[in-house]
Amino acid sequence: MALSVLSVMAVACGTDEPGSTAAVEDVSATTQLATTTELTTTTATAVGDIRDQFATGAGDSDSVLGGLTDSDLGCVADNLLASLEPDEVLALSALGPMPEQAALTVAALEACDLVLTLVGQGMVEALADDSNLPVLDVACLMEGVTSDDLVPVLEAQFENPFGLDLQDREMTVLLAETPIMGNLMRCRLEAMVVAQGANLPDFCFGLADQVAAMMTSVIAVDLNDGDLTDPSVLADLLGMSDDIFVWLADEVPPAQRADAVLVRDATTQIAEIMFEALTEVDEHSSEDEVLAAIFAATARIQSEVAADSTDLDAASARLREHVISRCGEAGSTLFDLIAGVTGSPLAA
Repeated sequence: MALSVLSVMAVACGTDEPGSTAAVEDVSATTQLATTTELTTTTATAVGDIRDQFATGAGDSDSVLGGLTDSDLGCVADNLLASLEPDEVLALSALGPMPEQAALTVAALEACDLVLTLVGQGMVEALADDSNLPVLDVACLMEGVTSDDLVPVLEAQFENPFGLDLQDREMTVLLAETPIMGNLMRCRLEAMVVAQGANLPDFCFGLADQVAAMMTSVIAVDLNDGDLTDPSVLADLLGMSDDIFVWLADEVPPAQRADAVLVRDATTQIAEIMFEALTEVDEHSSEDEVLAAIFAATARIQSEVAADSTDLDAASARLREHVISRCGEAGSTLFDLIAGVTGSPLAA
């Protein structure tokens, strides 16, 4: 009987051998792996659901992200989930970012290479609200613009609880620091030319670009709280007007060249007279001194340029008619813009 008990005990003790311990550990490891896999699958499913809900929320609302594709929105959601709770991410999709989420949201858009897309779409949609303006091409508007240019613009937009409109001075000042402001004027004028009809010559677009450069400078003066009647500013603008007519004289056909040269020489002479008269005027000059310089310049212009006013007016009218014949009413509008800024001979 004692031997039988010892034999049973010996067998029982044998179950603690190393081989048996390994078997138990294998079972434990398998169980842990299965649990980890299940958690990973559950987490992936949850993230996928959030991505889908994020895209749906943005698409079904007036969110600033609503114009992006589902794929783009999924990328944004993934980046936001790295820093925000799921419920915060979903709220952001429907309501837009809170002011304190501005930098984080812009960073997510940067990571997904969507800054240019979002700003471009937003600007074109905003400008499309004005039925009096031609539809702008996004590619034209964003030419030469980088994501880095627009990060401050987007952050300011998101940080303002009510958002910013294109007409808001803060937005305009920010855009003036980017190539967009120059593009905006150029693309508007080019779109105006396109609206006149198909297959217009490159000449029309070249003239639009020349005028756009001058108008961009006008906007810059305003944004810097400058005064377009300031003598030095006016002299600079007259110089730019002169550049336009120098360009015209080189671009018109031979039949119109004599008229273009006559107008060019007149605008060049006006610009030179203004520059010479205002050379001694600076920020220390009194108002009387400035007025005296302008009066002297005006007197010279009347004496030296206006003497041939009959021929100049006729040449200006013919040149204007030629450009309108090639570019439609857009040509007349371009001349009006030049004359409105500088009072050039083409005002006639």
